[in-house]
Order: sequence, then C-alpha cells, then structure tokens
Amino acid sequence: LPLDLKAIHSVAWHHEGKQFICSHSDGTLTIWNIKSPAKPAQTITPHGKQPKDGKKPEPCKPILKVEYKTTRAGDPFMILSGGLSYDTVGRRPCLTVMHGKSTAVLEMDYPIVDFLTLCETPYPNDFQEPYAVVVLLEKDLVVIDLAQNGYPIFENPYPLTIHESPVTCCEYFADCPVDLIPALYSVGSRQKRQGYSKKEWPISGGNWGLGTTSYPEIIITGHADGSVKFWDASAIMLQVLYKLKTAKVFEKARNKEDKPNTDIVDEDPFAIQILSWCPESRMLCVAGVSAHVIVYRFSKQEVMTEVVQLLEVRLQYELNEMESPEAGGDQPPALPTPGATSSPQASAPQSHPSTSSSSSDGIRDNVPCLKVRSTPLKQSPGYQVELVVQLVWVSGEPPQQITSLAINSCYGLVVFGNSNGLAIVDYLQKTVLLNLGTIELYGSNDPYQRQPRSPRKTRQPSGAGLCDINEGSTTSEDRCKSPTSGKNFLTALAVDWKLLQRYACT
Repeated sequence: LPLDLKAIHSVAWHHEGKQFICSHSDGTLTIWNIKSPAKPAQTITPHGKQPKDGKKPEPCKPILKVEYKTTRAGDPFMILSGGLSYDTVGRRPCLTVMHGKSTAVLEMDYPIVDFLTLCETPYPNDFQEPYAVVVLLEKDLVVIDLAQNGYPIFENPYPLTIHESPVTCCEYFADCPVDLIPALYSVGSRQKRQGYSKKEWPISGGNWGLGTTSYPEIIITGHADGSVKFWDASAIMLQVLYKLKTAKVFEKARNKEDKPNTDIVDEDPFAIQILSWCPESRMLCVAGVSAHVIVYRFSKQEVMTEVVQLLEVRLQYELNEMESPEAGGDQPPALPTPGATSSPQASAPQSHPSTSSSSSDGIRDNVPCLKVRSTPLKQSPGYQVELVVQLVWVSGEPPQQITSLAINSCYGLVVFGNSNGLAIVDYLQKTVLLNLGTIELYGSNDPYQRQPRSPRKTRQPSGAGLCDINEGSTTSEDRCKSPTSGKNFLTALAVDWKLLQRYACT
C-alpha cells in the first residue's frame, strides 16, 4: 500500500472477493480493487468537512472498525464505529450506518466495545442481506434494526440497565401477595415504549432456568432522576415489572432562573432517598432529597388529575434565649418556640404551589424547594399521586433532608422525620395530625448529654432535664423542667409507633 496512508485499523471484504475496504487512524475509509493495487479506487471521510478549494479534509478520530455488507436489490451497507471529527467535544460514542447516499449517526450511552452485523446468510461469498447490528457497549447490549426507517433498536427481553440512572435507594420484599407481580406486570406492559422496533428480539439460544424460590420476591429501586422501578426477583435474574417517574409531579425548569430554589442538593433534585411500601394495600410512599414526600395509590384505571393535592409542613424549631438556672432561681425555663404550630388545622391541603413570602430584608420563608405542577396531570394505570407533602423554608433556613419514613395504610397515616423533628400526616384527610420538634420528644436537655440516675433515688425538682415518657411520669410539668444545655439535636430519628401513641395520649 502507498506510504502516505495512515495506519489501518480494520479490513472488510466485498462478498465477491474482488474488492475490500479499510478503515484508517485519520478517520478515512479507502476502497481497493485487487486488480489496481497502486492507489485506492475511492477514499471516503464519513465525518470530515469537505473543503471547497480541493484540499484534503481535516483529520478525524480513528475509525476502529468497519463492515461491508451487500444486498441484492440495493446499495451495500457500510457500518463503522468511531471516525468523528475532533471538534465534536463531549459527543457520545456513535455507530455510523452508510447506505447509498444516506448516513445515519446513532449515539450510544456507553463506549462501543465491538459490533457484529447479523445477515440472512452464513456464507461470506453470497449477498449478505443484513437486517440487524448487535452492538456491545461497556455496560449494555444494543441491537439495531436495519430493515426499518430510522434504524430503531430492539427492546431487550432482559434488563441490563439497572443503573440506567444511578440507584440511590433499594428495598427488598419477600413473600408478597401472589397477585402482586401479575398486577404490576399488567400495568407495566401498558406503558408506552416509543422508538423501539416492532419486530421480535432477533437473537435466540439458551434456555430459561426455573426460579430458586417458591414465593414471590420484589425489589424496588429508587434512582437519581426521580424514577422508581419494581423488579421481579423470584427468578434467576431481575425482571423489570413497572417504572414510575416521580418528577412528573413537579414543574420542569425551562432556564437557569427556574432551577429549584434549594441549598440541599446541587444536582438531581428529584433523587429518591427513602421508600416505604405496603404490599398488601399497595400503597407507596417515597421521600426525595428536596425534602418532599409523595404518597401513591395503585389503580388499574387511567385518571386525569386536575389539581395535585399539596400539603406544606414547617419542620424548623428555633430556641429563645434562656436564663441560666443559677441566675433565674426557681423560674421555669422558657420553652422552645416552634417554627410552626403543631395543631392539625395549621396546615391545610393546597390546590396550587404556595407563593414565595419574604420579609423586608429578603429572607426566604414558606417556600418549598420544588414547584408542584399547576396544570392537569394525566395518570396512567399503575401508581397515581394521592398527596404531595413538602417541607418549606423557615426564616431563611432551608428544610433539612428527610431521614426516616413510614406508612401505615390501616390508619391512613404517613410519618416522616429529620434532624429537626417529625410529622404525622393523615393522607386521607390531607392534614397534619402531629408536628413535633426533636427537643419536644427528648426533653429540654441535650439528648447526647444524659446523666445516669438511680431508679431508687427520688427525682429532684431540677432533675436531669430529660423528658421521661415512661409510665411513671404522666404530667407535662414533670416531663420538661430543666433548661436546655445545647442545640446539638439528633441527626436521624427512628419512629416508634407505640412511643408516639403513648406520648400523644399524654
């Protein structure tokens, strides 16, 4: 070959054996006739800009592989990987399909490892009649339909993209009701899958094994983009049953000014943090990083929700300046001033996102981190929004991320908490039943500085300052008597239903 040609990366033959094609490191393709070896019969730069003055096109990235497949009734297919121009910075890996005068560039989610063209005949000396291309990516396997306009991909019969969006939380449920997996599969199969080929998966081989368990198992994954996926884990591999997109509940940011007004997270404001699911009632509750909780109800009927029910909660508690016990004598200490009242009537469901309220100096207050959509929401069969609960800014301070979550479908309750406190919400009545700060649960003393006390010793009036919520103490005067010794609250709160019911009754 001439010395001025760049390095060769791959070679592909024409089926007649009289011609072959080479791919080079400068992004060019050369077609050679075996009877004229002095120079190439044709030189092609698929992604190079052709200059008008007759000069050589600018070099492109290497074409790592090329395949040359012929058809009886039309032009041959030239399929190649790589070869993009150097000025396409940040572009994803591409597979290029050249057929006649058309050139299609198919972007991939991950770098291309290799590809193989599927043909009607296994013999290399006959017209190949290609119908599909199998592309092996670093984290996926993609099959492209060459017989349909636009070259759509085939839908995989098995999942390879559990991390399509990074998994942020995961829950496992065993011995689920027997009708649960068929119900999830029924609504999941109705979800529109646009852009896929209408043909069946073209690769065959192997046998499906039997599951190792005799009871249904389900895995639920929450993802960084706000999606929730239900997986059937009963068989030898995970099979996706149903996918839920929680981000549909909120308004989309059209420009930089519409980005979520939160200091909690810089990226992925819809990411799922915690899941709580009741397999028997099929009620689902998710908590996101933007201090929001969404309650979903399962339904097999499509509905049009005109207004998304919204409930805003203030979980921010501020402490007043308190006098020391020595200076104040026997005066009772000042109790903490909550950022919002705890009465059930304090927070009512809203039919639209609340407006931003700021003081004269511009302090942000009563503002949620995300805007709930104000337009009607079409909800397909499956999980449909019952209620959206959002924590709001209080006096210029953003809400803290939710660290614990539980749902009780028997009583229609959802309870969630963070470093500031906890709230119990009745999702049937769309109202707050209980709103407590951490200091109200554990007493006026710092919970990290509890002093040991003998049970035989009678309690002194000054006490240890702990909030005794055992059966021995029933009055609020005995529960909270001592001044606060610090502001180092708990960073996580585990909810105990019996403890809450006992405390609520007193």
